[in-house]
Amino acid sequence: MKIKATIAILVLFSVTIKAQEINFKINGGPSGILYDSNIGEGKLKFGGGIGVGYTYFFSNHWGISTGVDVTYNQNSFELNNGTTISTYEVDDQTSAFEYRVTPTNYKEDQHFIGFAIPLMMQYRTSIASQTQLYFGFGGKIMFPGKQTVKASASELQLNGYYPDVNLLIDDLPSHGFGKVTNWQDKTTVSLDPAFMLSFETGLTFKLAEKTKLYTGLYIDYGLTDLAKEAPNTNIVGYNPNGLDNIPANGTIGNSRIVQESRYLSAGIQLKLGFSLAKDKPELVQAKAEPVTQTETAPVEKEVPVQQKVAEAVPAKKELTTEERNYIEKEPLAFQEIGNTSVTPELASRLDEIAKILRSNKDTDLNITGYTCDIGTEKRNLEIGMKRAQAVADYLQNKGIESNRMHLFSKGESEPLVPNTPAENKPQNRRVSLTLIDAK
Repeated sequence: MKIKATIAILVLFSVTIKAQEINFKINGGPSGILYDSNIGEGKLKFGGGIGVGYTYFFSNHWGISTGVDVTYNQNSFELNNGTTISTYEVDDQTSAFEYRVTPTNYKEDQHFIGFAIPLMMQYRTSIASQTQLYFGFGGKIMFPGKQTVKASASELQLNGYYPDVNLLIDDLPSHGFGKVTNWQDKTTVSLDPAFMLSFETGLTFKLAEKTKLYTGLYIDYGLTDLAKEAPNTNIVGYNPNGLDNIPANGTIGNSRIVQESRYLSAGIQLKLGFSLAKDKPELVQAKAEPVTQTETAPVEKEVPVQQKVAEAVPAKKELTTEERNYIEKEPLAFQEIGNTSVTPELASRLDEIAKILRSNKDTDLNITGYTCDIGTEKRNLEIGMKRAQAVADYLQNKGIESNRMHLFSKGESEPLVPNTPAENKPQNRRVSLTLIDAK
């Protein structure tokens, strides 16, 4: 037993180490037991699940994945009115009889939690620079917990038929025969493990260098019955002491009521995938090592060079006229109404501005936001400040100290051009930059 456990741990460890991607998922949709019954009808209800998995890609397109899923499943089952369920029981006098139960408006609300282990092939192919189409197909084995059953009926007619004396008793409450109204009870039923076919498909979107978002659809279909093999039982138990506390037994264990009980789950799925592959720069450094013949000399020479370059940057004290004009002359355009985000066009220019400001630490920057005359004066002052803040945040992310930047908003008060005609308004939605030299 210890050897088997050790092998299992080693296999799991091996899979973990070799996995190129770890993912976390959440899904939801109709999920539960798909019943096949001649005298009743089952309906799936909304369920869902979470899971963690590992995927090992052995080529650019193909991989294999496994993991652990936890699912919550629920459905209902209703018996047709007029149905009588019969089983053989023994009364308190040890006499055998046929126990006949005829329910009206009988219904069960059922749910259970399952644990599944998938083994699936994965295929992916690019359809855009940051987007991929993916497919997954394979199988799962699910280990269900006990099914919780909440049963109810507007009426139960409980009869006892004694074939030896050809006697039918339908109104003897003290011995458990008669009519019960507004009945309800709860019970639990054991389920068998199930093997399932699984399929999923959708799109992946690259969120970061090693992070992907998977969006798509999934379906799991059971190949084996969930009903546990057991002698047929009636939907309710026999109580020889009266009509109180009639216990529920559930319908799934009675093969005369339910002929098949297959698992089915389908819906929408979201996954976050995190790549475990090594960065490419590490490979470049590894190839570059044999070129160096000595280990100490290059290191000693390179470090001082880097330090000299770093020290040389602050040596520049004055900006050129060309650099000043590049920063101050042309305002930053925020042409769309209400836009307070840095556009890709502005980002390209701000990158150059940040490069200039990093080379001169003695220069501060006034950042002033403006709007056109659409909207209230108060709202325009707020938008102007948000535009100035967006520019400052971008420059700060590029290495410009926040204490070097001073933010202002003038809203609609100082238009660059008249706001009439309307074609002029976009020019007034802007941010201006003014350099402040140290005294």
